[in-house]
Amino acid sequence: MDRQSPRTRRMFLKQTATAAAALPLAVRRSAAADLAPERPHLVFVVGTHHYNPETTMPPLAQEMERFGFRTTVVLPPGDPEENKNGVGLPGLEALDQADAAVFFLRWLTLDDAQFAHIEKYVKSGKPVVAFRTSTHAFRYPKDHSRFAWNDGFGQDVVGTFYLVHLQGSTQCRVVEEARTHPILAGVGEESFTSAGTLYITNLQPGCKPLVLGSGSGKEERTLKKGSFERLVKKDETDVVAWTWEKNAYGARVFSTSFGHPGDFAVPQIMRIVVNGIHWAAGCPVPDASAEVRTLTPLAA
Repeated sequence: MDRQSPRTRRMFLKQTATAAAALPLAVRRSAAADLAPERPHLVFVVGTHHYNPETTMPPLAQEMERFGFRTTVVLPPGDPEENKNGVGLPGLEALDQADAAVFFLRWLTLDDAQFAHIEKYVKSGKPVVAFRTSTHAFRYPKDHSRFAWNDGFGQDVVGTFYLVHLQGSTQCRVVEEARTHPILAGVGEESFTSAGTLYITNLQPGCKPLVLGSGSGKEERTLKKGSFERLVKKDETDVVAWTWEKNAYGARVFSTSFGHPGDFAVPQIMRIVVNGIHWAAGCPVPDASAEVRTLTPLAA
């Protein structure tokens, strides 16, 4: 995927001009973070350039501000995957003051100090929202003390470790038994399309499916990961959005394989995302009649 350009950085800084000047370059905080401390503080952690979350998470943060949240976006310079930018994710100390966190991570090899902020947060039992590649948030070598986190973050925090994704777009529909769930308020009954490929999941006990997606791959194959084995057919249907009332650390979790830049232009997906963040944070979801705006990603 495209790397973040200087133009993107300038646009992002322009849209967050009220951020506290004393904060590191990697962190931008909304004006509400200082002016309305009683509002829930939502921290976005952007730990990849895959699917360009550096262009979608800042506008999503602004939409959440419109619904009354304070937001902080941890957005590092360059691509942080496997420490390609040489600095990882500076600014993660923002998680220490978070009421809820939104993660969009992939293949990170953070140093001890930076990793400690994420570990402390997820083990605190505070709310977690996770997008797409966060199922494979870390990529430590086999001899590293944090190797288990490569699958462990997905399995224990998000609800599934990463297996494989298919090809093309994904046709989505609400799970009928979940239709009355608050996260699906205002979504409607019509099916919709995600621009992203279908992820194959292995949801942990206690996870509750909200939305199913159908997609196609190259061919039928058998996947193995440790003791886990699954036959993946050429045409598959799997869960693309789910909740977990109490993950391995006791947190309320909303997770989804949505996250392709085109997803945020789909009204049903945006409604699910906004409602899901509210639900995870323990806040009432917007009324079904409330306007939820679709997003235009920042220019890459």
